Amino acid sequence: MSALGETQARIESVRKLGTVVGAMRGIAATHVGKARAALPGYETYAHVIAAGLARAAALVERTEAGSATRPASEPVAIVFAAEHGFAGGFSERVFDAARLPSGGRLFVAGARGVNLAAQKGLAVDWSTAMASQAAAVGAVARRIADRLYALLARSEAAGAVVVHARQLGPADFEVVRRPLLPIDLAAIRAPVSGPPPLVNLPPAKLVEQLVGEYLFSELALAALESFASENAARLATMESARLNIDRKLEDLSGRERLLRQEQITAEVQDVVAGALASEVAAPPGGRV
Repeated sequence: MSALGETQARIESVRKLGTVVGAMRGIAATHVGKARAALPGYETYAHVIAAGLARAAALVERTEAGSATRPASEPVAIVFAAEHGFAGGFSERVFDAARLPSGGRLFVAGARGVNLAAQKGLAVDWSTAMASQAAAVGAVARRIADRLYALLARSEAAGAVVVHARQLGPADFEVVRRPLLPIDLAAIRAPVSGPPPLVNLPPAKLVEQLVGEYLFSELALAALESFASENAARLATMESARLNIDRKLEDLSGRERLLRQEQITAEVQDVVAGALASEVAAPPGGRV
């Protein structure tokens, strides 16, 4: 293949790659938009459940929350990482900021996070797929909550912390590490006024059920924030890739023009050389 043909083939290949990158940019942007749209609702839900738990706990002198959330065993670190690739150093930043304890159990949401944990020599006790769309974060939170409750029921967990990314801007995020269990009712208790709430369940039973809703709401909110941050990181990575592709296409197009010009020049030179050769070969006056 000539240099020009090879350059044209490379241009076509880079253009196809640009099409793929453009599609991935569009998908990531759509996911970020849907996650941002859903975030206020998840935040409101978590706030309402926390406030309800605080008020319900005030109805009983000694709630069941303490015995349900403080078994004497190992702590659990729940880390939300990326499920898919092309998200830059998203999972690496999450793990680097996690400050995982040497002991305890490690739960990881996200296939990329599981692979990264293995590279870092971290033992993953349990893992699950991270959400691939905003509507699936609730299912992720439910799977984690069910697994966590199974440990609590066997007194195999002393507490839990959640580690996840929280978006700061279009292309940046922070890593949040916050306690999940045991529940600090003093931290979520807010001053209330007015008559006590009307309840149809024994206060202890109400607190027990609200604890479950509280855990789910906090895990769902963490999953949604992580999902938004992961896709924002992927969007930034794809934007950088698009700029690189544009620069590469510009360079290749310049090379193609130069090679075309050289080809034209070579053809003109061949024509001129052929004409000159014909004149030299022809006898004077055109006679033999």
